[in-house]
Amino acid sequence: MTDPRPDLADFHRQVLMEDMMETVGVEQFDIVDLDGGQSYILARATCHACSCKSVCRQWLAGNAEGGPQAFCPNADLFQVVKG
Repeated sequence: MTDPRPDLADFHRQVLMEDMMETVGVEQFDIVDLDGGQSYILARATCHACSCKSVCRQWLAGNAEGGPQAFCPNADLFQVVKG
């Protein structure tokens, strides 16, 4: 599924990552604190390039909580931050 408005594509990707972090219980500042923000920047780029956006949207729509999901390329990072 493609974003209906290409000018909003970056916004939708940003929201997906924020929603995923909230759903799996990861705070943005905890990722930034790992290494001065480098992991956060990489996670954003990874989310931006992710090919599982439709799976991510579906999972987020049906889950109010849960652990990092295998389809998410940032799952390992989120799991490290959760400890």
